[in-house]
Amino acid sequence: MSKKMKILIFSSLLLNVLLVGVVIGDVTHRFHIEHFVRKPVKEFASKLPEDKAALFLETVERVHLNNRDAYNQLREARKEAMKFLSAPEFDEAAYRLQIEKIHELRSLMKRRLAGATIELARQFSQKERRALSQHLRHFKRRSRDSSLPSDAKSPRHENP
Repeated sequence: MSKKMKILIFSSLLLNVLLVGVVIGDVTHRFHIEHFVRKPVKEFASKLPEDKAALFLETVERVHLNNRDAYNQLREARKEAMKFLSAPEFDEAAYRLQIEKIHELRSLMKRRLAGATIELARQFSQKERRALSQHLRHFKRRSRDSSLPSDAKSPRHENP
């Protein structure tokens, strides 16, 4: 094998290893919770005046902490519901009870978020409320779209 060919193969291998490292590093960072939640929150806060940004970040953190217990209960309720659903004998009453618990927990979390949004809206100007509205609209859309399987299409994106 010629010297040029060896250099070419070695360079190709080296570049492939670097590419794999970059791809793996990027993918692992994307699955970090901060990428999904904290980054859009901090980006929005950076567009607000300093005092309003601090208020917004404090409110988001408070809602997150208040909902942590409900989120953990929600996760457990989902696991239980899946156990009832996959059991050899389907217990409809127990499954319905778990589903109702899931709905109650989601409702509680949404009420807390709505209450925090109302608190912020009271202290924001119309321009800031409009920006908050857009942030919430885009944030909810991103989280909803990211929960779809990769081969599923949202009804909004289907061709008629």
